[in-house]
Amino acid sequence: MPAGEGKSRVSLVECSDYDLPSVDTAIQQSFDNLGGLARFVKPGQTVLIKPNALLGASPEHAVTTHPAIISAVIKAVIKAGAAALVGDSPGNAYANAEKTMSETGIKAAAEAAGGKMVYFQTEGVARLKSPSGGTKLPLIPIARPVLDADAVINLAKLKTHGLTLYTGAIKNMFGSVPGFNKTLFHLNCQNPRDFAAAIVDVYELTKPELNIIDAVVGMEGRGPSGGAPRRLGVIIASADGVAADAVGSYLMGYEPLEIGTTALAYRRGLGEARLEKIEVVGGSLEAVRQADWRRPRNLSRLAQYLPPALFRFLAGLVSIRPVIDQSKCTRCRVCLKNCPAKTIHYDKERNKVEIDHSNCIYCFCCHELCPYKAIALKKSRLAKLLGL
Repeated sequence: MPAGEGKSRVSLVECSDYDLPSVDTAIQQSFDNLGGLARFVKPGQTVLIKPNALLGASPEHAVTTHPAIISAVIKAVIKAGAAALVGDSPGNAYANAEKTMSETGIKAAAEAAGGKMVYFQTEGVARLKSPSGGTKLPLIPIARPVLDADAVINLAKLKTHGLTLYTGAIKNMFGSVPGFNKTLFHLNCQNPRDFAAAIVDVYELTKPELNIIDAVVGMEGRGPSGGAPRRLGVIIASADGVAADAVGSYLMGYEPLEIGTTALAYRRGLGEARLEKIEVVGGSLEAVRQADWRRPRNLSRLAQYLPPALFRFLAGLVSIRPVIDQSKCTRCRVCLKNCPAKTIHYDKERNKVEIDHSNCIYCFCCHELCPYKAIALKKSRLAKLLGL
């Protein structure tokens, strides 16, 4: 590495829209900034491309990785002489994965570019020992296509997140955990610190060769699915997913170590989170940064500074609870089916879906997966006073 030798390198390339030629050029420039795609992909390899396909939302909602990004990466991988597989696991364990991939535009884009779709729910799971020695989840379930690939390219989407504050490269690899296995993470890791530790376990076990974050249009506010699209106009890329997330979160107004997954992955030695130790090429952080992105309502900041017992006590007083807006609810029951704590119920006589907050573990899966944005996060008075 030249002048920045010893530093993690992050590419920052301007890309103002999703016009295919513009995206192709920006992705190629991203590879060039990192020393070329040949550093990461070899002829004859099978490359697993892992987008964010959280739910079946069309691209303009900025919930998922844009199909144009996926298309550009597939074409580059094939040009490098490798086979390109595209796969993810939707957040809704009951969802038809093929239908989700079609609704997002990912399936059509992947197949048109010469890639092959794989669906994690049907391809088998390996249970691997927690690399951190975690006792909450001693065995981590990972979809076999991710482990069987010669190389993994992680195609994340830049978004806020109601539980983890921010989602980018590290959090995107949680999609390697297919179907109902995700429930185990929320049930066993109810404290945000424990959840972050389990997410970092997944990232460490699946560690991608290359991380690309679609930050052309990201999401602010009630992310990762109920927020508003916001244009940042860049593509972020790095071999170091921790450094990519440090840059991504900084560009939307966070300090990198505010993000639990970033801080923990850095402490484990999985990558660099200190901006002064990161070599940014292709663009300027300060020229791109938009520090006024609306943030999600979140208790995680308290968890970073308090002992677990005190956090649990305060969480009962400083509540941020999911509430169903009955005027928007269609009774599709996605929230009910995917609730890890089974605390959401359908009252047939009243034709209402309701949440029993006495058993709620505040994982916000219902808020994340509701396709109609019918679940709001209501703050207690103390939570408002604390600015959560």
